[in-house]
Amino acid sequence: MPPIALTLFVVLFAASALLATQPAYDPSLSRGALNAVLGSTLLYLAIALLARTTTIARTVAALVVLAGGAFALYFISQFGYYNYPETPAFIQTLGRQTTFLPPIWLTYLHPNGVATLLEMLLPLAAALFVSSRRSLVIRILCALIIIVMLYAIFLTFSRGAWVGLGAAAVLAVALALASRLPRGLATTAIVIIVAAVVGGGLFVLAGGIERLPFLQSTFAAAESRLTLYRNALYLASDYAYTGIGLGDTFAMVYSRYSLLIFVPFLTYAHNLFLAVWLGQGLPGLLALAGIVITLYALVARVIRYAAPDALFHGAWLGVTATLAHGLTDSRQYIESPWAMPALFIALALAAALGRLALREQPFERPRLAVRLAVPVVIGAAAVVAALALNVPLRALWTTNQGAVDETRAELAPGLDDTQRAELQESAIRHYQAALALDPDQPNANRRLGNLYVALERYDEAVPLLEKAAAAEPEYPGAVKGLGLAYVWVGRTDDAAQTLARLDNRRDMVNELYTWSTFQGEQNRPDLAAYARETADRLDGM
Repeated sequence: MPPIALTLFVVLFAASALLATQPAYDPSLSRGALNAVLGSTLLYLAIALLARTTTIARTVAALVVLAGGAFALYFISQFGYYNYPETPAFIQTLGRQTTFLPPIWLTYLHPNGVATLLEMLLPLAAALFVSSRRSLVIRILCALIIIVMLYAIFLTFSRGAWVGLGAAAVLAVALALASRLPRGLATTAIVIIVAAVVGGGLFVLAGGIERLPFLQSTFAAAESRLTLYRNALYLASDYAYTGIGLGDTFAMVYSRYSLLIFVPFLTYAHNLFLAVWLGQGLPGLLALAGIVITLYALVARVIRYAAPDALFHGAWLGVTATLAHGLTDSRQYIESPWAMPALFIALALAAALGRLALREQPFERPRLAVRLAVPVVIGAAAVVAALALNVPLRALWTTNQGAVDETRAELAPGLDDTQRAELQESAIRHYQAALALDPDQPNANRRLGNLYVALERYDEAVPLLEKAAAAEPEYPGAVKGLGLAYVWVGRTDDAAQTLARLDNRRDMVNELYTWSTFQGEQNRPDLAAYARETADRLDGM
């Protein structure tokens, strides 16, 4: 049997993906990601259950590494035909020189998607190299695959992948030191390594990032990502329990309810944990947390009680690399057909090899399932009780229901005006019920206020959005919403002062002039004048 706890959370993750098709405003957007999650779960179960010997596990790992090497070679062979705009010129030049095949179009290869796949397989390839001492041919082949993978990752210019691989490398060195040196000496060496890494980073920062163009672009990207994460966290709290729906739902939902614009802006959340919460709701996030916790609990137990095959370390270090990269990206939900299965294959190999290493230990017993069932049942009961008894959590659930209805009303295809109006009324009732439970909840105040603005009930929207903007002073969904409400009630000075708090002031000025033109075309000269006056005031600030 594979490790019960880890397998349980993998199955729960798949179940949360099935549930997450329900809140999606367009279920067809969920199919690709759902198929990837379900297929990956089946792969996990097949490998974790059927890899009953180290030979079988090594064979699976070797096949996966060979496939990864072929994929990396294909990427290198086609690199020159892609004009990746964010890749530095010297990498593009080098990549064009090493493009060795004519164009073979199979699918678009995004650099970060390629890096996400290869970062998981590179530690596995390294482990195969280390553990194949008796076969020179296999060692040479593994060495070549490692070189090809490293070069392919270099071409991707994926800084997140290098951070993930760096974290995995530090852990690998720490494990090697801990196994070969006395505890005190190993601890000292590990502390020195960590201090050197941290100290080097601080030294570079103290010297000024303006001297290093690479770091300038890195920190600029980090700043924009932090803004995205902040906004996405606010958005996720609107759909805290159900999420917005699995698959390609993020782009329009983020644009409409975080940025208050009508066209897609960003296609995904650029963070694995945020992507899971937004896509699969609280059940998916808890399942992912369970996978991470039980994986590293297994790793700790194996390291403590057994002498595992090097492939075990390669598998869990590959997962570690992609989890570290997942703090800044989430390509598993974009290149789902191949990035998602690779993650679950690495998990399955870690589970199978960990079980094999512990087969002499009393690790998997039937009574363990009973022991696991007790906290799971208690935890589920606690969640249900919290939802039933905790007023803010009940209010948040009610807001979640309203947000799902509002999203469907605006974005679902194939609805007529009557159906959209019914969904809007349902959303209003849910928001009002949430505010009856918790009048200060910013989510319901903001969502209801912005919905009132959309329905041209401007006077009702203002007090709601004032309360929301006070609680969420950095969130465009609240600040911009309040500013626009002020515009439409004629409080142009207040509108300009409020909208000046947004980061993209010039874009807001242009948007207000567009609104002025639109309102004029709709025979609303007063609203057109308010928008133009606010734009003029904002432009002069």
